[in-house]
Parts: sequence; C-alpha cells; structure tokens
Amino acid sequence: MLADPSRKQAFEALYKEHWYKLYCIACKQTGSPHDAEELVQALFEKIWKDREVLSVRHWGAYLAASLRNMIIDLQRQKAAQAKFLQRFEGTGIHEMPEERLDKQQLQTVIDNVLGELPEKTQTIFKLSRYEHKSVKEIAGRMQLTEKAVEYHITKSIKLLRHHLRHFVNFFFTIF
Repeated sequence: MLADPSRKQAFEALYKEHWYKLYCIACKQTGSPHDAEELVQALFEKIWKDREVLSVRHWGAYLAASLRNMIIDLQRQKAAQAKFLQRFEGTGIHEMPEERLDKQQLQTVIDNVLGELPEKTQTIFKLSRYEHKSVKEIAGRMQLTEKAVEYHITKSIKLLRHHLRHFVNFFFTIF
C-alpha cells in the first residue's frame, strides 16, 4: 500500500470505495446478506493483516478476484457440510422423538470441537474435509511439509471422534 504514516488512511479509503460494491456482488452470489457481509469483512481483515507484504496495482481487480475465491470456498464448505449432514438422513435417527439427532446440533458440536483446535489445525482440517484439498495442495498453500499436514488432520479427526463418540454409539445401538 502506501508508506507507514498513511497506511491507515489508505486502507480506510480503499474500504469506503469498495465495500458496498463488494457487498452487493457477494449478496447476489450467495443469496445471503449475512454471508455477504461476513465475506467482505473477512476480505478486508485479510488485507489489513497482510498489509506489510501486499503489493497491488489494481485494487478493484484484486478485490473482485479475492472475493470470488472466497465465495467459491464458502460454497464448497456449505456443500461439504450438507453432504456430511446428509449421511444422517434416512437412517431413522431423526424420526425417534426421545433420541432425536438434530443435524444442527451435530454441526454445532462439530464447530465447537473444531473451535478448540489451534487456528492452523482448524484451517488444515477445513481445507481437507470441507474443500477437498489434497495433503500436497494444503502443504503447498500453507508452506508446511506433507507430514505436518497429515499430523494436523489426524489431530483434528481424533478430537472429533472423541467428542462425537456418543452420537456414533447411539447410531450403532439403533441398528
């Protein structure tokens, strides 16, 4: 961006100039004002966080491409979550009123468990399971060894298994 003293003003000007346009694009693409606001906010947070290393000539194109990629990531994440939760439909579990397995409750448990993990481990798990990235792709993207990526994925899965064991035990006692 610009030299240190004016970096904050440059960021504020960038935000004011592009926020609404980006919000409208995200809202149209996601169909959700809430998701659109979250995406645009996350984009500007990332820019602020990476301000020391960013060197961008055409901010409009950079912001549009970044937002497009974030929308694609969100759509992949939602599709993966839906596919994961869809596994429980038709099992008869949700039809038992006294032992109802609520999909939203399950997703909340998963989100809470993932929230206990370090940020790097969360990111690696989400890239692997929600965005279907390979270990090699994740390693390259996060500048880690493939073994380190495998370690983080294994750590996440172990913690999820531990916290979700009562759901799994319930599932197998029914059949």
